[in-house]
Amino acid sequence: MDKKNTTIGLLLLITAFGMMFWQNRQTTAYQQEQARTREAQRQEMVQQALASQAERPLVAPSTVEQPAFVASAPAAQAVDPSAPAITSVLENDFVRIEFTSWGGAISNVAFKQYPAVQGEDAPYVFNALSATPALALDTWADGKISPQTQPYSVEEISDTTIVFVRQISPGVTMRRSYQISLESEGAAPYTIKHTTSVINDGTGIFAAADLYMDLGLAAPDASDHYGYSLNAGYYNGDAFIYERASSFEGGGMFSRSDPKPYIEKTDQIVWATTKNPFFASILTPVKPAKSIVMRAVLLPPIDGKPSKGLAASIGFEIPPLAPGQRDDVTVSCYIGPKEYKRLAKLDEHQDKVMQFGWSKPLGFIGNFVGFVGKLFYTGLIALQGLLVNWGVAIIVMTIIIRLIFWPLTAKAAENSRKMARLQIPLKEIKEKYKDNQKKLNEETMALFKKYKVNPLAGCVPILIQVPIFIAFYYMLRGASELRFGHFLWISDLSLPDTVAVISGFPINILPLFMGATMLYQMHLTPNPSMDATQAKIMKFMPLIFLFFCYNFSSGLVLYWTVSNGMSILQQLHTNHKRTQEETLEAAKQPLKVPDYGNAKKPRKRK
Repeated sequence: MDKKNTTIGLLLLITAFGMMFWQNRQTTAYQQEQARTREAQRQEMVQQALASQAERPLVAPSTVEQPAFVASAPAAQAVDPSAPAITSVLENDFVRIEFTSWGGAISNVAFKQYPAVQGEDAPYVFNALSATPALALDTWADGKISPQTQPYSVEEISDTTIVFVRQISPGVTMRRSYQISLESEGAAPYTIKHTTSVINDGTGIFAAADLYMDLGLAAPDASDHYGYSLNAGYYNGDAFIYERASSFEGGGMFSRSDPKPYIEKTDQIVWATTKNPFFASILTPVKPAKSIVMRAVLLPPIDGKPSKGLAASIGFEIPPLAPGQRDDVTVSCYIGPKEYKRLAKLDEHQDKVMQFGWSKPLGFIGNFVGFVGKLFYTGLIALQGLLVNWGVAIIVMTIIIRLIFWPLTAKAAENSRKMARLQIPLKEIKEKYKDNQKKLNEETMALFKKYKVNPLAGCVPILIQVPIFIAFYYMLRGASELRFGHFLWISDLSLPDTVAVISGFPINILPLFMGATMLYQMHLTPNPSMDATQAKIMKFMPLIFLFFCYNFSSGLVLYWTVSNGMSILQQLHTNHKRTQEETLEAAKQPLKVPDYGNAKKPRKRK
């Protein structure tokens, strides 16, 4: 590394320190204002009767517009305004669930222990921006999903139970019951047990259309910069299959496709979900559903930019019912935070919504990443319980990980040192056998064998760190406990540590530190086997990583920066050890004394 690159790195570091003390927090203020706006819109939505039987974007309080899908909108169906919705509430220490008589379903769910805005008391509210209640019954036909938002009456209500009923045909009754738990352990406090029953007390056979049940709307989150964690998907007993909001946008790099109003899949639906980085609705039927319809929903613009949430409905087949018969659709619905310790208590691998790993492609690597991610999560939760601060817990976790791999990385550093000492004989072999590739390879391998050097040993630590880095990335982006975690100047470890915005460009401090540590690490680490071209390419690696990680969550960048710091300490130790060995070797060399044996003897004076 030349002095020019070092100077540039120091200038970047000095600039970062200057920006850190510039108390301009536009990005944080924007995120808080965005959450406040959404909460105000939710309050307006709760006060209004649901005015449509189709998904629609939430609008300003002064107007009510027709509903719209992305790219294609079903016709709106009016609801009798003379029959206002009746709101009922069930709650425990963790959730407050508002039910509406329109559809006999869930208007929204407030999470009491998770504020919508950092530092404020108002809770985060799931399904706040949707006109369709969660667990509403939908009709799917001709490429359109139509919520059945007819009025129900409340048949029964207690502290933990509510039952809605409605006559859907002469002698045929629809009964919808909900039950919550007062327990605090596992998934119980966030789980709603629900049964929809179709009861035929009439005199003829009742043939019902397939019944679709809505999962609720997952809204985007500021921490999910690229929209990776805003998903609608399902588990079929083998793999978690999901779609992102980008799946509905159309376009494409090599071939263009039209926007999709929906994506339908026919499969065994063991459970289905709509989720963002921190919260999820997971609907698990007692008997697997037969299909799922996923769709994107237009939301109010954020900072003038279009915004979309994701919704989904799973389909059940209702058989013809003879007089006196009934059919029950029973489900268990988890609506709450993505806390692995709770989701792991469920029976059908619902913890896969954490997305610690992946199934396809390279399923064995994905499973390994998932396994490591779970270990990291468990360890990080334990450390945070002891150290209180999430940032300190991440630092300690990183140090522990690097200490575990210290012997391996030390062996790789030792191998690099040996490779450096073999450069002269390697150069001689290349020159001697430059016209005989086979002989060149044989002599090179013989030299490596003689001095016990593995030319690939230096790659092993990097190859091991890549899945570790990925596992940490997946773990940090999906754990709701890290939301609003603070450390030093960082107010939220799930977001970039933006301290200022200049002409629309965010100034993030930690990625600059990370780039500086990479520059210094490259300066310390010898790369004897690289040619001039490779060396020039490697000089751009810190810049590439800086660009790639600039908008990552600050928790992840903190991990990578501390990991680089540990690598620097190890390299300094290795370099110091090498200097000592070279000094000892030089001391063992015999002292060269001038040979005067052939010199002429001085003449004696007479």
